Amino acid sequence: MKKIDFLVIQSTETGEGISVTPQEIVMVHTSDLRQGGMGWNRPGIDILIQPDGTIDTLISDANITDVDLWGFSEGKEGINGVFKTIAFVGGRTEKETKSKDTRTNEQLRTLEILIGYYTLNFPNIQVLGFDEAPHKSGSENPGFDVAIYLEEIGVEEKNIYKKLKD
Repeated sequence: MKKIDFLVIQSTETGEGISVTPQEIVMVHTSDLRQGGMGWNRPGIDILIQPDGTIDTLISDANITDVDLWGFSEGKEGINGVFKTIAFVGGRTEKETKSKDTRTNEQLRTLEILIGYYTLNFPNIQVLGFDEAPHKSGSENPGFDVAIYLEEIGVEEKNIYKKLKD
């Protein structure tokens, strides 16, 4: 299995209570820009956590790529490495007007298990929220402070991403 440097937590930025299938994620990420897609050659989410806590694997650990679809490495403060992205379905209010922590108890449990799995298997991995990447600041995704959540669930400080100070 390839070394993973960063575990990124994000939401699908969909309304609370609205279902999202893996096929919909793949379609939005890989469809042509003219069709409203992102035009990528693969989805930008590796693992999707459904509201009931079940996991849909879109990209397996065996197929991790060095390609940075989300642009985390961009800019003078970009971060470089191999990224694994976990997204939970939700992250917006029901009418999708603003960011909201919509994680269900089941999603919380699954997310905690996944983070534990990756920090155990990749002892130097850095875990961060999508909006903590320098190029993504201000995006309000995933809708909660990931660093505080990681501390609450007992993730070691060495695994919690800290933006480098100038």
